[in-house]
Amino acid sequence: MGTLRWADLKLAALTSILVLAAYIGIVEGFNASHWARNFAEHVTAAAQLGYGTLAFFALISILKQHRFARPLIEFWGAIFVATSIMSPVVLDNATFAKAILSGFAASLIVALIIWLWAGNQTTPVAQPVAKEKPAPTQQVISPVDRWDRELAELKAKIREAEARPVAS
Repeated sequence: MGTLRWADLKLAALTSILVLAAYIGIVEGFNASHWARNFAEHVTAAAQLGYGTLAFFALISILKQHRFARPLIEFWGAIFVATSIMSPVVLDNATFAKAILSGFAASLIVALIIWLWAGNQTTPVAQPVAKEKPAPTQQVISPVDRWDRELAELKAKIREAEARPVAS
């Protein structure tokens, strides 16, 4: 058996947190949707179902290393924090201070998820990194530099045209 790398532990922690969030969101949202009595409780139940489902899809995109992993994590995090702020007030009649504290704790969890995910990213290298500077013919010109050069050429042509005598 090989050694356990830090990246593997991060991925395991990330997976565990998202599986737990998906389970809690889906189960609690499903249960809350059955006994919801007013519009706010229905919205809270839908939000719980939403962040549970998004946690599941974010986990799949992370494990498949899909390019939509970051937006899914961010969208999940936004709904997770909003639901964490809204749930105590709607379901438990908690104070506003407790709702903010709950939202702060949820934002720390989201920050942990983003940190764990960002630590596991590897950037594929298409070509080996060159050890020497590229030749001047291979110099890449930015669009801004090119536009500046074209603007200077146009100004020179205008000055040249204005300096020519007009033939009658």
